[in-house]
Amino acid sequence: MQTTPIADFQKFIKTEVTPAVTDLGKLADKHRIHVQKLVYTNLVDRFDTLVDTMILENCREDPLVEEATKDLSGSVTESDLLRLLLHAETLQDAIGTRLRNALRNTVLRQRHSRKLQTLFKLMRPDLDCWGPPRVNPATGQILESIKPPNKQQPLSICGYADWLYSRRNSIVHAGGTNKFLENDRVQLKKLFGCTPPVGIKIKLASAVNAVTFYEDVTETLVSEDA
Repeated sequence: MQTTPIADFQKFIKTEVTPAVTDLGKLADKHRIHVQKLVYTNLVDRFDTLVDTMILENCREDPLVEEATKDLSGSVTESDLLRLLLHAETLQDAIGTRLRNALRNTVLRQRHSRKLQTLFKLMRPDLDCWGPPRVNPATGQILESIKPPNKQQPLSICGYADWLYSRRNSIVHAGGTNKFLENDRVQLKKLFGCTPPVGIKIKLASAVNAVTFYEDVTETLVSEDA
């Protein structure tokens, strides 16, 4: 299985995000409000890209082949095959291209948390990343278990990832209103049974906790006994 993108992401956190967060901590609150949002958004976007990249680069693994082909019902004609081969050096290249395109049109169009769930099914099928609360909301650390302090925030691994991405959506798409997008609030309630507050506030701790969470997620994915 290809895991180089995970190592690259971990290096990105170590060499770029952590130093940036440290530098932000030296500034007064009023001087870092905008920059810490940029750091937070960049980090969340890079993790989302990591999930996409891992799914595409491991498209030949059985769970992803099943995802890519489950809705395929038509047969491949000779002309289809010739067109595929014209744009690839070998039949294996053509198959890889077809699988990746199918995943882009299915799995990668799903919600962030669903894509992460697919990656866990690929790399850690032994671990329930969707249901049990495991994330400490005060630190972002993944624990064996935790009792949720309230019903405003999902604390499963996929739920917390969805929470972080929904806050990113607020920064990028809410026009500076500092509010959750309504669809994100609806989806968080539908998928994870929580009712987020209307407003959001990105602090320096938001980036720190996201760093801790993503470090723990990537370590969990490559570990055999997490």
